[in-house]
Amino acid sequence: MNKLLIYDDDASIYLAEIEKRNLPEIEIHTAISPEEAQLQAPTTDIIFGRPVLVASILPEARQLRWVQSTFAGVEPLCESHLPDNYVLTGVKELFGSLMSEYVFGYILARERSILATARNQQKKIWKRIKYRSLSGVTIGIVGLGSIGREIARTASHFSMRTLGLKRTPGDIDNVEHIYQPADLNQFLSQLDYLVLVLPDTTETRCFISKNELALMKDSSVLINVGRGVTIDQSDLLAALQARIIGGAILDVFEDEPLPPDNPLWNMENVVITPHNSAFSFPDQVAAIFCENYLRYVNGLPLRHVVNFSKGY
Repeated sequence: MNKLLIYDDDASIYLAEIEKRNLPEIEIHTAISPEEAQLQAPTTDIIFGRPVLVASILPEARQLRWVQSTFAGVEPLCESHLPDNYVLTGVKELFGSLMSEYVFGYILARERSILATARNQQKKIWKRIKYRSLSGVTIGIVGLGSIGREIARTASHFSMRTLGLKRTPGDIDNVEHIYQPADLNQFLSQLDYLVLVLPDTTETRCFISKNELALMKDSSVLINVGRGVTIDQSDLLAALQARIIGGAILDVFEDEPLPPDNPLWNMENVVITPHNSAFSFPDQVAAIFCENYLRYVNGLPLRHVVNFSKGY
C-alpha cells in the first residue's frame, strides 16, 4: 500500500478528482495546514502538492519516494539544502496553449492599438490608427520547452519569422533558426518581440540586464511569462524610461505582488498582469498525477521528471 499525502490549498478538490479514478494500492491523506502536513510526512511515500508547501516538510518525509508538483515551477524543491533522494515530477504540456494565447493577445493588442482605440471610443474620437501585419515580424523565443514550442507554432500561423535561443543545438519545428548563448548578441539585435519562457535557475537569473537590452532595437518589445528574476528589473526600468526598447509586457516579477510604488505601474509603454498568463486546472493536474501513479505502481518510468541540478 502506498501512502499519498496531498498538501495543497486545493487539497479537497484534488482528492475528489483522484478518488474518481479508483487508483490501486493507495491510501490517501490530505493536509492544508503545516501541522497536518508535518504529522503525516514521516510515514508518507508520495506527496502531491504545491512546491513551496511541500518544501517545508521535506526534511520530515524520511520515507518519501516521489513528489508530484501541482505547479509548473518547482524551484522551491530544488534548493541545495533540501533532500533530493526522491523522484520529482512536474506539470508540463498543460500551459502551452494558454500562455501562447496570452502572448499573442497582447502582441495583437499592441500591433492593432486596441487600448488606444478603446480610449478614443471613451472620448468619442473617430481616428484611424495605422498598423502593420504580423507577417514577417521577427519574434525570438528563449525557453523552447513545451510552452516555447507552442508559442512558435502560433507564430507560424501569422507567418512571423521565428528565432530561438537554446543551450544545445538542434532543430525545432516552426523555428527558422536556433541560436546558442554565444550568439546572444546576434539573436537579440534582430528581434521585434523577445519572449522569455525561462525557469528560475542560477544560470537564468538576470539573463536580461542592461547589456542585453542595449543590443535590442529601440522599437522592440520584451515579453516575460517565465520568471521575474530572469530580468534585472532596475535595468529594465531604466531602458524603458530611456526608450532604449519600445516596451514591455510583464506577467512575472521579482517581487509579487508588484509593490504599488513601483514606477513600472505608471509607464505607458508597459503592460502589467498579475502572473495570470496561465492557470492550472485541478482536473488536468490530477490526471497527470494519476497517469504517473499507474506508471509508478507498474514499475514504468515517470513522465515529466525534474533534473534537480537544472531546476526543471
